[in-house]
Amino acid sequence: MHKPRRVVLCCALLALAAVGCSRHTAGENHFAKGLAYYREGKFAKAAAHFEDALTTMQTNALALNFLGVCHLEEGQPEAGLRDLQEAVRLDPNYIPARYNLALAQLDQGQAENAVANLREVVPSGSAPVDARYQLGLAYMHVSAWGQAEEAFKHYLESAPHSASALNCLGVVAARKRDFTQAERWFDQCIAADPKFATAYLNLAYLEHHQLGQKKQALAHYETYLDMSPKSQQREDVRLAMLQINQELAVAAKQPARAVEPPAKPTEPPPPKAVETVQAARPVTPEPETVVPKTTAAPPPPPAAPPPPSLPVKKVRTHVTMKRLTPGNRTKALVYFNEGVKFQQQGNVTGAIADYDKAIAADATFAKAYYNLAIAYRSAGQPEPAMENYELALVADPHYIDARFNYAILLQEQGYIDDAISQYSMILQADPNDASAHVSIAGLYARDRATIAKAREHYQAFLRLSPNSPLARDIRRWLDQNR
Repeated sequence: MHKPRRVVLCCALLALAAVGCSRHTAGENHFAKGLAYYREGKFAKAAAHFEDALTTMQTNALALNFLGVCHLEEGQPEAGLRDLQEAVRLDPNYIPARYNLALAQLDQGQAENAVANLREVVPSGSAPVDARYQLGLAYMHVSAWGQAEEAFKHYLESAPHSASALNCLGVVAARKRDFTQAERWFDQCIAADPKFATAYLNLAYLEHHQLGQKKQALAHYETYLDMSPKSQQREDVRLAMLQINQELAVAAKQPARAVEPPAKPTEPPPPKAVETVQAARPVTPEPETVVPKTTAAPPPPPAAPPPPSLPVKKVRTHVTMKRLTPGNRTKALVYFNEGVKFQQQGNVTGAIADYDKAIAADATFAKAYYNLAIAYRSAGQPEPAMENYELALVADPHYIDARFNYAILLQEQGYIDDAISQYSMILQADPNDASAHVSIAGLYARDRATIAKAREHYQAFLRLSPNSPLARDIRRWLDQNR
């Protein structure tokens, strides 16, 4: 609220030169006193005098403009919007009032109205210098990425070194999924202002989640924390850094193709800009799980033909589906981070306790359920592990890591049909998931009645991973089971 209002005040001050300070009437006297208090930052007293002035100057758009700004500064947005709207109604060509109204609307979530008013302001010869920048922010709020890009580029013609505009262009490019161009914009932002901390954070997110440049992302996360040690996003950033360090350590110890199915965390949304002139900070995506999957890929297919039929199949009774209620994610993250530390230290009991606290703080925290499931599995308790995998999928039905680990645990516990169902859902979401193909094929290969399905999935796996260490055994099995 505060930074956008400072912009509102800057615009209001443009009108000071036009004020007639004659004290010939009571209304003009009150107006002059209001201006004096306004200059001193005593907005409540200023508002009282502007209101008194309007008792005899009802059609004074200038007084209404100042009154509106005072109400905004006093935390009365409804009154501020009402005053500014009345000022614009009285004088549609009074640009300061229309501009202030647009910023107030943007601040109050009325982005479409803000766009309409800023489009009236921008062509005016008396438009504030950052009007196009504010128009770009308003367009971002309504997801009009092309128009936002055009507005920011126009603004750069008059302010070529504006770090805020360059940062916003990076966000827009990321939203348009042009990640290479987004990287260029963030680099230009940092070159224009090496102390612009938000650009380092945005660039780190981009490198981490979209460009696969983990070492560079780690360096930029560190720079951001050095520059913004008290940032509200510091815990999320530390969690991301922890994940990268772990991934780099695992990669250094393992061959290029791991035995485990590849981790596939849900793609976080690109960073969003906040409507400030000084900095446009991204909305933090939910941190990804930092505890690795502990399940191994299914073994190669059996060399011998399967038996004529399988014994009676187990069918799992799933947890009762319920609506999960969002809570305090910030509080939940504190417990989540502690749980991760305990889990990495091998303290499963401590990890379970903290993950439970994270879930109590926010029942929609899918990754807390997922880590809790892994912890229970490590403790040799498959039933609560399966329940928490299920709850992770209630919280986030697209959580592929949770679904894959759940399927493998179901398979291990003998719930074959349930495991097949989970693998099938993974393949519905991504038909090119080689790990899911080989896993479901191994289950179908156990029954003569489903040999054709097993062949179909093994052949799909070979098309996707022809050089897999399992390829030779799979080809031998295919030759034996035509």
